[in-house]
Amino acid sequence: MATVNDILKFANTHKVFTRKDLIRYLTDLKRLDAPSSISEQLNRLLKNGQIIRRARGVYILPTNTKKDFIILCSDDIKNIAGQIRQKFPFAEFCIWDSSVILPFVHHIPNIKFIYIDVERDVAESVFNLLNSGAGRRIFFMPTQTDFNRYISGNEALIIRQLISEAPLQQTDGINTPSIEKILVDIAGDTEFVFLGGNELHYVYTNIFKKHNVNKKKLLRYAARRARKKEVEQLLNSNKL
Repeated sequence: MATVNDILKFANTHKVFTRKDLIRYLTDLKRLDAPSSISEQLNRLLKNGQIIRRARGVYILPTNTKKDFIILCSDDIKNIAGQIRQKFPFAEFCIWDSSVILPFVHHIPNIKFIYIDVERDVAESVFNLLNSGAGRRIFFMPTQTDFNRYISGNEALIIRQLISEAPLQQTDGINTPSIEKILVDIAGDTEFVFLGGNELHYVYTNIFKKHNVNKKKLLRYAARRARKKEVEQLLNSNKL
């Protein structure tokens, strides 16, 4: 049965949506028992002010509402994910690209990276699989020196280690990082050196302003990355 969260997830990816579009979306996900069940959920969201009726059967999110963070997967990402799943059907991984961060930065960097975080046991095999195709620069767990010399300012696909119990979410059936994972990763990983100094504070502030962030989940993952102190300092210094 469709839940309020299912509806809000759909609403977060559409500035304006219709009841008909929502029913089609939930039907495709096999989350809809009967179209009539949607009315109760929509009325609850309307009553709570979580959505606004713009016209008959047409809804929008309030402009001051923080949205859940959702990554929309490009065709390139879907293709790469498909290759990995076909060859390593039981491997856990997540995938996303640097364009996700760009709406939150102050000075937009000239970067175009795709990040693939994959469990350590198959990380090198995934690298070899993707590296077998021509025309793509791929780097396997790059060091700071590697990043400075070969990656910065270029288009690249970066294979990284997936930390166990990393907070993930699914988009189009593909594992992508939650906003909590991204916030912890950008606070110290080599691949995000372009967010150094005040830029990192700017990104944190913008993300918290626009999206819902689970602080408990954030700090739990930060602790697993041995980065809890740094993340807490970012939260405190920006009053988040």
